[in-house]
Amino acid sequence: MKKYLIWPILAMLSGCQDSFLDVKPDKALVVPRTLADYQAVLDNFDSMNSPGLNLIAGDEFTASFQQFQSWEYVERQAYLWADDLYSGAGSADWDVPYKAVFAANLVMEGAGKLSPGPELSNLMGYAYFYRANAFYGLAQQFAPPYEAASARSQLGIPLKLTTEVTKTVPRASLLDTYQQILADLRQAAELITAESVWKNRPSRAAAYALMARVQLAMGDYESAEKSASASLALSGKLVDFNDLDPAAKLSFPNSPKDANQEVLYYNRMNFYLFFFTPYYQVDYSLYASYGSGDLRKQCYFDTLADGTVFYKGSYAGSFGFFSGLATDEVYLTRAESYARLGNTSLALSDLNALLVKRFKNGVFKPLVAATAEQALRLVIAERKKELVARGLRWADLRRLNMQEAFKTTLRRRHEGKEYVLAPGSPRYTFPIPSNEVSTSGIQQNPR
Repeated sequence: MKKYLIWPILAMLSGCQDSFLDVKPDKALVVPRTLADYQAVLDNFDSMNSPGLNLIAGDEFTASFQQFQSWEYVERQAYLWADDLYSGAGSADWDVPYKAVFAANLVMEGAGKLSPGPELSNLMGYAYFYRANAFYGLAQQFAPPYEAASARSQLGIPLKLTTEVTKTVPRASLLDTYQQILADLRQAAELITAESVWKNRPSRAAAYALMARVQLAMGDYESAEKSASASLALSGKLVDFNDLDPAAKLSFPNSPKDANQEVLYYNRMNFYLFFFTPYYQVDYSLYASYGSGDLRKQCYFDTLADGTVFYKGSYAGSFGFFSGLATDEVYLTRAESYARLGNTSLALSDLNALLVKRFKNGVFKPLVAATAEQALRLVIAERKKELVARGLRWADLRRLNMQEAFKTTLRRRHEGKEYVLAPGSPRYTFPIPSNEVSTSGIQQNPR
C-alpha cells in the first residue's frame, strides 16, 4: 500500500472540476489549504472509481473465444477464476480505492482544522462517505463474505485511517472492517446536510443507502430496513421506464450533473477492455428472464448485427458501468429485509412499487405471494434483473451462496474445458496483488 499511497498531490488531483492547482505557481510543492482546495481533492472523479473485475468474474456476461482473446491478462484470468490474476503486476481494483481512502484521510486531517460551518460539515461528511465506500468495495473483492459467527476471526482489509505512509497497516479482522465502514457512514449521515448539483458528491440519502447495502451484506436485515427507510424518506423517486426511449443508443443521461432522478450517488467502475461493447455479450438466461411488457429488456439491452446482445442501460449513461447508488436498489434492499423479517405485505408493496415503473402502462400485474419465503424468492429474482452490471451481483452471489435455498454454481466453457465456481469457493475472494503482499507483508488470501 505504501507504494500506491505515495504520489504527488498534483497527480492525485489531476482532473478535478475546479482544481485549485490551476492557479498555483509551483504545483509540485502545493498542499491544500482552503475549503475549496479540499473539495477539489474529493472532486477528483477518477480516483473514486469502484473495483470492476468482479463484474467480469460474475454471471451476467459471457464471451466468445475471440472476445476473450481481446482482453488484457488480468481480465482473462478473472473471467476464468484463475489462481494468479496479476502476473506480478499491481491491480487498479486495489490501488484506486486506496487512493480514495488517502484523499478522504487528507481532507479529514487538514480540513478539520478550518473554521466550522455548514460547508465544512458537508465536506467532512463527504470524506467519511468516500472512505466507507472505498473500504466496502475492497471488502467485497479482497475479503471473504461476512458471517457474523466467524467475522471476528477472519481477515478483512487494511484499514488506513491516516495519511501516514511510512507505517505498514496490517489486515483488520472482518468484523472490524465492517464496523469501521458503518462508523464512517454514521458520521457521513450526520454531517451531510446540503444537496449538491453534482451527484458525484453524496447526499445524506446516499449515506443511508450505502449503509443499507452494507447491512444487507452482513445479514443484519432489521438495520438494513431502517437504513433503507431513512434513505427513501429523503429521496424515493423512481424513473418511469415508459418515459424512456427504448430505441436510444443509451437509455440514461451521461453526466454526474444531469443523472436520472433515481441516482443518489454517481460513480463508475474502473475501466477494462471488457466493458467496451464488442468484447462481451449478455448471458442469454439473464436476457431471457424478462417477461412480456417488461421495458427493462429494451432499455437495458440491444442487439448487434451478428445477434450478440450487449448492455446499454448503465445509469452512468455511457458504456462505462455505473457503480453508485440509486433508489431502485434501496427499494429492493428494503423489500428483501421486510421479507426476511416476515413482513410479506410490505415486501410486496415495495417490490410492486418498483416494478410498475418498469412495465408498459396497463400491462403490469402486481406480484403476489402467500408467504414471506415466496416474497423473498421474488425479490431475489428481481435484484438480478434490475441491478444489472452495477457490481452488485458478485456481492449477492457471495452472500446468497451461504444460504441453501439460493446457492448458485457458475460454469464457463473455454477452449473445450469447463471451469466451475462452486458456492462457498475461496475464489469468491480475490487474491491481493502479489506486489502489495511482498511490499507490506500482509497475509495473502487462499485461492
